[in-house]
Amino acid sequence: MKSNRRTIAIGIGMLVLVFLLGDAFLASARETIKIGTATALTGPGATFGIATRRGAEIAVEEINAKGGVKGRKLELVVRDDEHNPVKTVALKRELVEREKVVALLGASNSASMLAVAPIINDELKIPIIAPGTEATKIVENEAWEKGRDNYVFRYGMFGRGQANFLVDMAIKRFGYKRPALVTWTGGWGVTGRGELNRRIGEIGMKPVVDITYDTGDTDMTPQLMRVRENKADVILNYGIVRDNVYMVRTKDKIGDKTPYFSAWGIASPAFWRAAGELAEGVVVSTTITADGPQPPERMEFLKKYWVRYGKEMEVVWGTFGAYDIVHLLALVMDRVGTDPKAIREGLENIPYFKGLVKEFKRPVFTRTRHDALMEEDFILCRFTDGQQLQIHFDAEGPFVILEGGTKRYIDKATLALK
Repeated sequence: MKSNRRTIAIGIGMLVLVFLLGDAFLASARETIKIGTATALTGPGATFGIATRRGAEIAVEEINAKGGVKGRKLELVVRDDEHNPVKTVALKRELVEREKVVALLGASNSASMLAVAPIINDELKIPIIAPGTEATKIVENEAWEKGRDNYVFRYGMFGRGQANFLVDMAIKRFGYKRPALVTWTGGWGVTGRGELNRRIGEIGMKPVVDITYDTGDTDMTPQLMRVRENKADVILNYGIVRDNVYMVRTKDKIGDKTPYFSAWGIASPAFWRAAGELAEGVVVSTTITADGPQPPERMEFLKKYWVRYGKEMEVVWGTFGAYDIVHLLALVMDRVGTDPKAIREGLENIPYFKGLVKEFKRPVFTRTRHDALMEEDFILCRFTDGQQLQIHFDAEGPFVILEGGTKRYIDKATLALK
């Protein structure tokens, strides 16, 4: 009898244990994997922050519809840092320490990312991937310089690379020989000016004009007259939409036809909406465009975006970039789990990744290279009838492809279509 009672007791105990373990397993399966971002949803950088949040939202929705990562759903935890570096630091810390996110998306401006990078590397030790914010030192930071574990990655333009690309395209591909620099005195215009001067010097040239404009300037006549007086054959610009609108208005007012190349601060439909037909022919560097012929995967994403938000994409490179980042993180977590250190190491060991911005047939990141996109991955676009059409080259010169597949060559002297 005692033996039977003991057997029954053991059996009941095992059943209880099974139920408890089952509940624990189910609880673990129900627990979401949190990815966080603190970016500008209000304030001067809100367009970028909202754009990246939307790209990440669509990616999370897609991944969860397919079962999540190892049976667990992804959750995007979003905070508004108002484009303020002090708030960025506080909110990134809160996301890690309170929300227990396992990875982060980057902020809306370089100042915020420069402020948060050392804290990420020295204290929080959690991978963060920036879809923009191009200051080179964000990624090539102190940890990188000293060969320590670097938790900061980027999936977008970086300062040195963009300047190299812009200068090389203007001088080596288009053949201009007398570049003028006309750059903004705020934000990234300062670092951009330095990078442009560096690259022009490296190829044995000097700008014929190196002039700036302030945030409040609404008439660029003094700057453009200097360009004209010094017979520049191309203008290289670092600035944002507002001041570039005033630039093309002034060019129109004084009849200036100097070809105009800009960094990606104006790679947005907002520039055309504000400048109208005066934007026609302006050339901009970027990582991706939603206009012109597109592969099926991008077309599918554009349809999803329109269905979900009912409007056109504002910051194309930011939305596509954030979408790719979340899929990249999911891929890594599926391989190595959700420990932040393991995710960081996993990001450095991805031999192939098919994103919407780029299909990587090389490692996305390495131990010593935390910029996913290199100069050969950047593209040049021409504002053409409201669209940003990618510029291609053949033996006859640069051209764009219009709707319907029509090829139109670009006059290098004016950037007009032939």
